[in-house]
Amino acid sequence: MGNKEIIKNVLKKRRVVPGPDYRDFGAILLFILLVPYIVSFFFGNAGQRINGEGQEAEAGAALAEAEMFQEDLKKTEYIVYNKTAVGTEMIPLETYLVSRLPVTIDMGYEMEALKAQAVVLRTELMKQAEGEGKCIYVESGVVNADAEEYERSKQAVGSTKGMFLVYENEIITAPYFAVSAGATRNGNEVFGSDEYNYLKSVMCERDFTSEHYAGSLRMSRHTFWKRLGEFMENMPYEEAGDVESRLLLERDRAGYVTEVSVKGEHISGEVFRDAFGLNSSCFEIEEEGDTVVIRTKGTGHGLGLCQYGANEAAKKGSDYIDILNYFFSDTVIEKIGESK
Repeated sequence: MGNKEIIKNVLKKRRVVPGPDYRDFGAILLFILLVPYIVSFFFGNAGQRINGEGQEAEAGAALAEAEMFQEDLKKTEYIVYNKTAVGTEMIPLETYLVSRLPVTIDMGYEMEALKAQAVVLRTELMKQAEGEGKCIYVESGVVNADAEEYERSKQAVGSTKGMFLVYENEIITAPYFAVSAGATRNGNEVFGSDEYNYLKSVMCERDFTSEHYAGSLRMSRHTFWKRLGEFMENMPYEEAGDVESRLLLERDRAGYVTEVSVKGEHISGEVFRDAFGLNSSCFEIEEEGDTVVIRTKGTGHGLGLCQYGANEAAKKGSDYIDILNYFFSDTVIEKIGESK
């Protein structure tokens, strides 16, 4: 599998699930509505008003919330079909984003950085829906965000409601990652295509201050060649020998390894990264006696929005529009329901 296919699979990875089972959804909704009565039946008025008004208020609140959810579901243009252990649930896109955002970024970051991530995440999901109408299929687990994170997530998503990124009238592929190696990568160079002019390499001069900027991995030479051999099936292990003289690394302009070669066998830098569990494919390999040391810079694939760089920009006064324009060149922000 070539480098283009490997990284495309990483950036566009999603689990496609069958269409929604409305019986499951109806059962779940019915259960939600009946919870207050079940609790009341088994536990009486514990913790509630003595006259029973507590149970009635709780049941009424549950019903109102369910009705509001249904109303939002009918009004939304994009619906997320989320496969869970109990079935497939239908969620309005904006509602899903509020729960999803805390999974994708440090919620302690500046609000403008969170807003930029919200737009990128919405764009990514809408891009995924192309070819399937306005249905987005995902498989997400339960997100345990604390109250403060949830409120910040609601603010970031609400402030950017419906906004997504477009380049030449097409929804873009909107990758994001945690920390760069000093600069983001050029999309055309990585994918070997001229379709990603909006993914230009830009500097992230403060990323070296992140605690996740530098990493290292140490192992014996024997372990190194054995593990690499699992991904290079035709590499003769007995002839492997020392590492530095036999391993050839090709890099892009941002310093990330695009290809690793040994005796005519090749794998992409991203496959090598996965093989050794590295933080990024921007790495150097050194030998100290019989020990192989792999030193990395940055965290993530290096394409698109650099979250740490976005946060540093926000600290200096950049708003989310400035941030998006910096990392996604020549793109336009449109809004669901208002785009041409």
